[in-house]
Parts: sequence; C-alpha cells; structure tokens
Amino acid sequence: MRPLKSLVAASVLISGCNGMPVAFTQDPVYDQAFVVHSGAPLPYMLMGTAIQWNEDYAVTVKHIPYLSGSVYQGQGDVQFFRHKANGVPLWRAYQPGEAVTAVGFNSVYMSVKGSGHALPAMVRLDSKEGNVMYGTHDGPTAKGMSGGPVFAADGKVVGITVAFLTSGDLTALKRPDLANQPRVSIFMPYAEINREWNRYLAQATPVTAPATHLASR
Repeated sequence: MRPLKSLVAASVLISGCNGMPVAFTQDPVYDQAFVVHSGAPLPYMLMGTAIQWNEDYAVTVKHIPYLSGSVYQGQGDVQFFRHKANGVPLWRAYQPGEAVTAVGFNSVYMSVKGSGHALPAMVRLDSKEGNVMYGTHDGPTAKGMSGGPVFAADGKVVGITVAFLTSGDLTALKRPDLANQPRVSIFMPYAEINREWNRYLAQATPVTAPATHLASR
C-alpha cells in the first residue's frame, strides 16, 4: 500500500495527543526508558525517549537529529547509539491482540505511559524507506514518547514508539481493518529493529558485539 503524505508527516515527529497517557513513578520495568536530546547544531532543541538494546548500545527514532553517539540510522525510523548499561531489557516479537504499554517522557519531562492492545494491522509510512512495516496499537501516545519502548504485559520490549495516526489519517488510509479505530499508535516492531541492527553489524568494522537479550521461547 502506498503511504500517504499525512503518514509521512506523522512519522517525522509525534506532535499532539493520541488520547491521554498517564503519569507513573518508580516502576522497575518502565523506568528502563530514558530521555535523549538532539545535539549540535540543535542542542536540546528536540527530545525523545530511548531504551537499551544491549550492554553497549541503545535504540531510539532517527527523527531525533544529531544524537550524541549515534552509529547507525537504518531503514525506517530507527537509530542506534553508544550507551553503556549494566541492565538490559528482554526483547521479543509482539502478538496481535496482546496487551501493550508505550512508555516515555512527555514534553515537560514527566514519565508517562499509554496502555492498549496490539492490533493485527501493519502500516508502511514511507516507501522510500524500503519495505519497513510498522505495528499498531490502540493505546495513547504523546509528543516526547518517540523512541520509547513498547512493553508487553510480561515486561519484555516488543518495539519502539514512532508516531500516531489521527482519525483523519485513518479515514484517508481506506483500510477496512482500521476504519473503526478512533486513533492508532505506530511502533517499529522488534523484528524490524533487529533487522536494522544486523545491517549495521554487516557494514561495521568486525567486532565482537554483545548479544541482545532475547526472551526464552
């Protein structure tokens, strides 16, 4: 399906409110998300959220420009950057219908979350980005949550928040599987993120890369 201009614009930056995410404090799972900012020549002009990918790298959206430590901007709205951490979340593929919670920081740096369910529908935001397919869920997201983790109920990360589609976008899509949704949040699923990580490894100078912590099957 050919993407619409409105969808491309939505993927550039979450700018509005898809429902109302709620604040939370001191959650051992959700606290794994952290704030990131654009760097020079736009220092601290744009902010978003990130999550650790492995012990040495974290992941966020690439529409946060000039990110310090960035090593790779992949197809789709994703980039990896150097960030050391002792604790690393588990990642896995999502299942349509399961409960999910998007976590991040809003524009006033408050920790927020939006809960819903993963939808069966997948969407493409930009044909120039290859065949990247994004997952959808019906939980609320807001500006600043871009790049933040989407957690499943078991505490494992299934993707990162990228954008949301308004009711107008959904009408223009002409997708029967989304026609009855008042709003839809868009996330890049684990499978797509992992594919881009492998592309980075393939082009990087050969090193022994730390393994991503996958959930046991």
